[in-house]
Amino acid sequence: RQIFARDFSEERAALSYLAEIAAQKKFLVTFNGKAFDVNLLSTRFILNRLKSDLVNLPHLDLLHPSRRILGHRLENSRLGTLEVEVLGVFREGDIPGWEIPQRYFDWLKQRDGRLLESIFEHNKIDVISMATLTAHLTEILCAKQEVQNSHADDYLAAARLLFKRRDTERAGKILEVFDEQQTDAQLSVISKKELSFLYKRTGRWEQATQIWQGLLEITPADFSAVSEMAKWLEHHARDYHAAKILVESALSQNNGFSPDEKESLAHRLKRLKTKSEKTD
Repeated sequence: RQIFARDFSEERAALSYLAEIAAQKKFLVTFNGKAFDVNLLSTRFILNRLKSDLVNLPHLDLLHPSRRILGHRLENSRLGTLEVEVLGVFREGDIPGWEIPQRYFDWLKQRDGRLLESIFEHNKIDVISMATLTAHLTEILCAKQEVQNSHADDYLAAARLLFKRRDTERAGKILEVFDEQQTDAQLSVISKKELSFLYKRTGRWEQATQIWQGLLEITPADFSAVSEMAKWLEHHARDYHAAKILVESALSQNNGFSPDEKESLAHRLKRLKTKSEKTD
């Protein structure tokens, strides 16, 4: 539903009508509304001496979850970019948002309704896109396995977000998507490492060690993989000999480790030698 003020004198009436609609709603969904739209509207309510609960409604600003879950693969997080790159929506003949204020001023002078047609269409598509984007993000966060135009890194970003919010149960469900579909094959080395740490945090040791072993097959002297695999062999598998050989091999190679990394592995190797000798 679009509210249109035919002149500046109708602003108070338009705001009153918006307040009536908002009073019947339980939450608010916007795109960049927390930083812009709601603050602007709140100011206009105050200047018109009107009350509104708009600012007090629970507010989902889609810009922020879009950045956290999808931003890793986008040039920017504008709604138009999300439409093309994520939702598969291509607008034809759409009026640029920056042109809309001037178009309204032209309407005030000329009263030509044709000046407004593209604005109403632009706003309609904005709302439809927000609804579609909300569904898309929800499906990823709820671990739906066949989300169109989604990437493996989207699920990884969603799991990371949920872990930060201490929602380990829902984060674990997202990790199951990687388990069942072997989605981790699509990930970069950096993302694989991050996924392995999420597996580790949820006690999915089999999946974590599979990633570390895969990384070691490609790069035998990868510090993160060597360190984590050695920890697992030492503290969980209790295979001190295998852990010792792994660390010795990594240190003996042209590994490119930093001084701190070398010191860390050398300290671990010393402890592993002691433990290995005790079990022989």
